[in-house]
Parts: sequence; C-alpha cells; structure tokens
Amino acid sequence: MSFISELQRRNVVRVAIGYLAGSWLFIQVLETLWPIFGLPETSIRIVVVILAIGFPLALVLSWIFEWTPEGLQRDDGAVTEADAIARRRLDRIIFVVLVLALSYFAVDKFVVDPARDARQEQAAEDRGRAAAFVESYGDKSIVVLPFVDLSPGSDQAYFSDGIAEEILNLLAKVRELRVISRSSAFQYRGDDIAIPTVAEALNVSYVLEGSVRMAGDWMRITAQLIDARADAHLWSETYDREFSDVFAIQDDIARSIVDALEIRLLGDGPKVERTDPETYALYLQAHHAIYVLQDYSEAAEQLLEQVLERDPNYVPALTTIVHVTSSLTGDAPESKYSWEQGIPLMRKYVDRALAIDPEDGRANAHRAWMALFYQNDLETGVLYLNRALEYDPRDELTLFYAGTVSGYLGRNEDAITLQEAALARDPLCSPCLYVVMHAYFRSGRLDEALAASERRMRIGPGGWISRGNIHLFKGEVQEALESYDRQKEPRFGWLGARAIALYELGDDAAYREALDELGNINNADAYLETARVHAWAGNIDTAFEYLDRHLDPESPDFFWLATRVIWNPFFRKLQDDPRWLDLREEAGLGPERLAAIRIEVPEFEGAEHR
Repeated sequence: MSFISELQRRNVVRVAIGYLAGSWLFIQVLETLWPIFGLPETSIRIVVVILAIGFPLALVLSWIFEWTPEGLQRDDGAVTEADAIARRRLDRIIFVVLVLALSYFAVDKFVVDPARDARQEQAAEDRGRAAAFVESYGDKSIVVLPFVDLSPGSDQAYFSDGIAEEILNLLAKVRELRVISRSSAFQYRGDDIAIPTVAEALNVSYVLEGSVRMAGDWMRITAQLIDARADAHLWSETYDREFSDVFAIQDDIARSIVDALEIRLLGDGPKVERTDPETYALYLQAHHAIYVLQDYSEAAEQLLEQVLERDPNYVPALTTIVHVTSSLTGDAPESKYSWEQGIPLMRKYVDRALAIDPEDGRANAHRAWMALFYQNDLETGVLYLNRALEYDPRDELTLFYAGTVSGYLGRNEDAITLQEAALARDPLCSPCLYVVMHAYFRSGRLDEALAASERRMRIGPGGWISRGNIHLFKGEVQEALESYDRQKEPRFGWLGARAIALYELGDDAAYREALDELGNINNADAYLETARVHAWAGNIDTAFEYLDRHLDPESPDFFWLATRVIWNPFFRKLQDDPRWLDLREEAGLGPERLAAIRIEVPEFEGAEHR
C-alpha cells in the first residue's frame, strides 16, 4: 500500500482538512466575540499559536489512532467495516464544519464586508469633508490674539478686546482665509504668550497681535502680523488717530493683512459695519461684559438697549441682545423674564435684524434656534438654518447649531462634518467636541469618539460618564466601570451607567443594588436612566414603562426629550418593538417626515476663488 493510500486509510487527510477549517472558523468567531469581553488582541495571537502547534500533533495522533465504536484505539493496520463507519462519521463532521465555514465566509464577504466597506468609505468621506475646511486653505490661516491694553489707567480692556475681535470678524469674511474664532483665540492673552506654541495649538500659520493706548479722544493702535512657522514679522503698523477714525483703522489693518498674505480677492475687501463712535464704544463695553466677563446681566442688557436707542438699526447689537435676553429668561425665581415674556422679546430683536439685513448669518441662525427650541417648529428652523449656512458657511455658531440639529435628526455623519468644521474655526469649543463625540459614538466610530472625548477633557473637567459609555461599547467593561466611578454626579446618571457595567460583569448583587437605588430617585432624568438600564438588559416592557414616565407628550420639551431616546444606542434592543415606531411618530421623528427635512451641508472648499 502506498504512503498516500495509507494516509487516506488512517484519515490523516480528513483530520487535516477538518482541523484547518474548524480552526479558521474558531478564530473568526473569537475575533467577533473577543472585544465584548474586553480581552486584548494578544490573546487571539496566543490562540493562533496554540492551534498551529496542535496541527502536527493532530496529524500524528490520527496516524497512530483510529476512531472505532469503542472509542479511540491504536491502529493495528487491519482494514475492517469499523474503518468505513469511522470514515463516514468523520466525513459528516468535516462536511458540517466546511458548511459552517463557507456560510460564515459568504455572510462576511457579501453581507457584512460590503456594509463595513461602505461605513469605512463614508467615514473617510466625512473626514475628507471636514478636513477640506482646513486643508483647502493651505497656509492661509490666522489667529487674532486679544490686543493689549496700554492705556494709562489700564481700564480700556473692553476697547482693546473689541478692536481685536472686530478685525477678526472682518478677516473671517475673507473666503480664502481660515480664521480662528474669538472663543479659542482669546484664551491666549498676556505677555508670556509664545507665538509658535499658540500657532501649533490652534493649527495656524500666522498670528496677529497688537496693543491699544487710549487717552481722551486720541488713540494709538499698533498691530503686527507674524509668520508663526519662521517666527518672523511680515507686517506691522502704528496708527495715531482720533477715536472717530476707529473703523477706518480696522478696515486698513484687515486690508494690509490680506495684502501681506498675498490673497487675491474678488471685489472689495470686507468693511466694518459703521455706527457713530460713542454708540460703538457702548457696544464694545456690552460685548466685553458678555463674552469676556461672562456677565449676562441686566447691566449688559441696559448697555445694549442704550446702543439700540442711539442706533436702532445696528445689527450686531440686535443679535447680541438676543443672547442676553435668553440668559435672563426662564422658570427660575431670579429670571427677569418668564418664557411668555422673553420669547416674544427675542423674536422682536431677531425679526428686526432680519428686516434690516436678511442675509445676516447670525440673525438667521438665531431665528432658526428660536423656531427649533422655543417653538418646536422643525421645518421653519431648518429653513432658517439653511439660509444661515448659505450666507455664512464658516461662522462657528451657525456650524455648531447645524451640527447639533443634525444629531437631533439622527444624521450623525452630517453632524460630524459640521461640528468638525466648527472646530476648525474654534478648536477649543467644548460644546462642539461634546456633540461630535456623541455623533461618532452613535455612528459606531468608537475610536474617533474616544479621541474627541480626550480632546474635550483636556479643555475642562468631567466627561467621565460619556467616556465610560464609549469603553462599554468597545467591550472594555472594566475600563467603563472605572470611568463611571470617577464621576459620581449627577447621581442618577452615575447609577444608571454603573448598573449597566455591573450587569455586563455578571455582578448581579451589585447590579440590583444600583438599580434599586436608582429606582428611589423620582425625576424625569432618573426615569430615563432606569429605562436605559432595562433596555440594555433586555427587559423590554419595563424599559417602555419607564420611558412613558420620562416622556410627556404634552410637555413643550417632548420633541427634544424624545431625541435623547430615539437615537441613543443604549435603546437598540427596543427598536424592533412596534411601540418604538409609535414613539418616533408621536415625537414627529417618523421616517417620512425626516425624509422631507434636510440640512444642506456646505462643501467647505475655502480656496475655490483663489
């Protein structure tokens, strides 16, 4: 008998085929399940090595032993009927393993793989769209630092900051130039600011700094443009003028920067919106109190009212007073206005601004926000939001609004693109990072969600529960629990998140204790957390019961509260239940309505006119 024939008789070939097919299938299943248990990738490599070592051992054993009805016996070389029975039995086992392996391969190749490729292509496209906002400008990017107050009494900070911001706003209107927003730029102030460090942190090529010295009606404004890459001055100028020339100086500085950066404009450069100098000084005082001192008080409101008494058509004051009125409106005892008083007042200011300048981006953005969040008018809100994006697609507030609303509509990829574009202008925007982190999270792009979480936590404290949620969905349950335990407020949020982690770890007693403690908290947010825990655990009816407690269709906030549930991955086990679609329809988030509402995401090609 030949060696090949003997291999076949002793079932060595069958064992080899079955072993290889079974090992491949086993490894594929492990790669799918491994992350759920938070095990490192090195563990899979160890399994592969063990299987590789076991392969020759299996072949040797199949040569020495034979499978008989009495079990494994040493092969004595005789050909019997039992050998034929064993071969048929082994053939059936190999056939089943091969069918399973081929089925897994087919599903992965023709169902899962195309979907995975599509997600990867979409992710790459989204990253490209967001990155285009930065990359298309090349090196044409700048940050305007707050100007230094050199006045004798050091009491003109409102004016020096105001001058710098007005120049920043002028430059932001230049389509060919990426300009960092005030909220990020003005975090860098003082004499010890290192220009290269600022430029690297904000990813810009140029820095504008300056100083202001006021004495009566006379002022001296100094500005200098620095190439941060070479740490060299490109342009500088000192202006000794009367205060009445302040607008002309700002225009001149903006034009000089454009010339120094060799940007070719189509038409005239941007111009500061004029009012009389005394009105402008009042506006700068109010603006400084609100955006630098964070003083959204009646004093700031009174300053803006004085501005509007002197110049009722000054649009910057109209859009700014909307912010102040909003902060003074609410249900709290200290609120100056009730909702019934404040909303019409805000609407009056916004409508007046739009009547004066229908193409003012900020006014359209404010009108959109009012329609969406104060009137629950989704269609009108998106209409004005699209106008704001059309008129000023680089305004960071408009981009933030549009990205936030896209998330509420379940369009996570649009939310990512818009928020990343907002972050290109405002890299230190914590709310933008919060929204984009959740959009990545809801999209299943967990590594990018974790990176956004880390960026956000470098800016300010907190964020551990969101970070823990990302770890949980990555299958890193212990890391999730550790993150949750680092942030124990709000207590209902901590208890809910912790209960889910304990459930995954199989600690039933601690899980029940956390769930019972959560059940003793009687408020809408605690009901939402309890529903989230039960949804995760597969207790569908109980989850819907708590959702009914959390969501009141008669509440003016019903739509926005419902969005916290409908797009939340923690509730994925509820989505096949008919009650889920009923909830979507009741909240006005049914598929048919959403299909008719679209936020027009700009292409963000900043250099198309170069």
